[in-house]
Order: sequence, then C-alpha cells, then structure tokens
Amino acid sequence: MAKLIYNNAGKIRDKPLQPKLEQLLKAAAAAVGVDAVSVTSGGQDRKGAPNARRTGSTRHDDGAAADIQLLDGGEVLDFDAQRKRFEAFVTAAASLGATGLGAGVDYMGTKTIHVGFGSRLVWGAGGRAVNAPAWLRAAAAKGWGQPPPVAAPLARAGVGRGVVIARNGVKLRGGPGLGFDHSTVLKSGMELTIRGFDGPTEEWALVDLDDDGQLDGFVFAAFLAPLAAEEA
Repeated sequence: MAKLIYNNAGKIRDKPLQPKLEQLLKAAAAAVGVDAVSVTSGGQDRKGAPNARRTGSTRHDDGAAADIQLLDGGEVLDFDAQRKRFEAFVTAAASLGATGLGAGVDYMGTKTIHVGFGSRLVWGAGGRAVNAPAWLRAAAAKGWGQPPPVAAPLARAGVGRGVVIARNGVKLRGGPGLGFDHSTVLKSGMELTIRGFDGPTEEWALVDLDDDGQLDGFVFAAFLAPLAAEEA
C-alpha cells in the first residue's frame, strides 16, 4: 500500500487525520499506482472547543478532511500535466467513501486537492461548487456511481429560461444547499437561464444570470418558474 506522509507541522491544521481517512487515501493512491500521499493541511480543533486552533470551514475538524499532494518517484504530481492520474485518484477516493472533493488552479494551485468527508460535494475556487473543474466533477461522479455531469443545458423539464417568482426574491448561493454562503438576492421577476439541477432531490437550480454560458450559482428551484409559463 502507498505511504501517507504528514507535511503539516507548524500549520494551523497540524493534527492527524481520522484513521479511516488515512486508510482511504493510502488505498486510493495504491489503486492508481502512486507512491505516497503528502498531507499538507490536516486535522484541526472542533469549532467551539476550548482554545480551539482552527481556520476556515468545519470540514477539517477532528481530522475528517485533508489537503493533499500525490507523490510518485519523488515527484509532486501536477493535475494540469498529469490529469489522468488525478482523475483516477479522485474516482478511487470517491468510490472508497470520500464525499468532499475540491480542486482548482485558483483554489490551491495545480498540485493540491482536498479529500475528506461531510456532505457529498465538489468545489473549486472560493470554495464554490459552481467553480469545480469539469474533470473533478466527472471523476467524482464516476466514483459515486452517478451519471457524468452534463456541461450543456440538460434535456429535462425546467431547464432553459426561467424567472424568479419568490415575492421577496431568492438568494444566490455558492453551492446546492443552505450551508453555502449567498452572494446576492435575485429580485422577483428577474429572468435567468437554468443550466441544471443538483441536490438529493434536484431541488437546487444551477443558474446563468447573463445567458452567456458562465455559471453564477445555485438557487432554490421552487422559487423559479419556466419563463414561457410566466409569459402565457
């Protein structure tokens, strides 16, 4: 089995990982022929604990997540240059039980990814699900046994032009859930393009505010209506 190396001494998140996460990382590395996994950011004190030493989200609490690098032949791998190996690692990690996966050039560079537990999500720059790289989405979905994500508008009812019908507007969030921060409130009557759906029952709509192919965030789908129906 591949080795797990802790390189997080002196970091705020300097605590070890949960044993089950350690085993998951080593097994995923071995499955794709990687020599070692380097933990650059590990566990931290639980939020609210006395004299807690922590930063950022709660995902790293009690060693439930790690920011890692893959090492092979003494080389730190780069997901821009060695994409297939990272895709295989993410798929293996997801199939072994990882539920939180993050990566992105503007997130932690091209050599570091996040792997851990918590809600089943992928994300990229700014910790936002809408910024998750396409390769990360596809690799995670494969490991979770889900259909691959579709970049173009999905061929299903409700996808296409829509309008906000909530009297007081609806919050635009960075991911498909109430736990994600909201960046703005979309006013009632605002038109937008629905690009897809996410969440356990597809209750969150992924929206494009300017209809330019760029994704802006998620809103609760119950507060949207197809534009054609609104105009009828």
